[in-house]
Amino acid sequence: MNNLNLGFIGVGLMGLSLVKRLSYLGYKIDAYDKNLKKLEPLKKISNVRLNQKASEVSKNNYMIILCVDKTESVKEVVFGKDGLVKYANNNTIILDLSTTLADETINFANQLNKKTRASWIDAPVSGGPDKALEGDLAIMVGGDEKVVEYIKPILEQISSKFTYFGETGSGQIVKMINQIIVLNNYAILAEAASFAQAWNIDANKIPEALSDGHAGSNLLNDLFPRIVNRDFAPKGYASQILKDLQMVSKLANVKNTPTPMSSLTKQLFTILVNSSQEKLDGTSIVKLFDLKENI
Repeated sequence: MNNLNLGFIGVGLMGLSLVKRLSYLGYKIDAYDKNLKKLEPLKKISNVRLNQKASEVSKNNYMIILCVDKTESVKEVVFGKDGLVKYANNNTIILDLSTTLADETINFANQLNKKTRASWIDAPVSGGPDKALEGDLAIMVGGDEKVVEYIKPILEQISSKFTYFGETGSGQIVKMINQIIVLNNYAILAEAASFAQAWNIDANKIPEALSDGHAGSNLLNDLFPRIVNRDFAPKGYASQILKDLQMVSKLANVKNTPTPMSSLTKQLFTILVNSSQEKLDGTSIVKLFDLKENI
């Protein structure tokens, strides 16, 4: 893939980091977000052009990256008024980095292909804004293997590892597996931090102390210190975690698969979000373990 022009839609926490990384790598980017204020940080980057409509992005680019917050937003930006479908054609490739419902992703891909012959690759990511800026994301990919091979250079430039799993929608299923492992750990690590505090243990020593044992993990090293120090500055929002846990629950029901741990974590995040904490980081789940918080 030699063309360095691309469109990018969705400039939230992750999207902003990805646009910055791709611009540093020399891509000329047409950027759009439904909240035009989110485009403000990009004004000083010379090779990023700001757009007022999603359709403008597909009019001028055949390679378009999506990084939006939920399934409904993907539908809106692709098929809504002034959406990408307006100018998409058989050369258009949509690389969707969003985390969305797998069945809806399949529907979107089929609908877009039927209308325009465009290609759709679902490629949800894991790693957060810092790793996005460094190009160290993990990416789970589904879609036409030939198209995946064609866009491989972009995938390699934003990830430390990407894995192809098969047909459209499979990337989203694997993202849910990732979320089962990661999001339940938010609650587990918050419980461990609360337990340490109750027994007057210096919890800041825990990651190093346990790093060589079975408890050692990236999450212990990254999340646990932020939980202990009550660092709730968002690297991802509590509301997004709840949204993903709701998707896990919905997909589990389709296959009648028991997910008792995720169901409990979903209940905890529901309480957290309903107490107006939705814009804090998921580390704020520790608030539910603090009797002084009165949540």
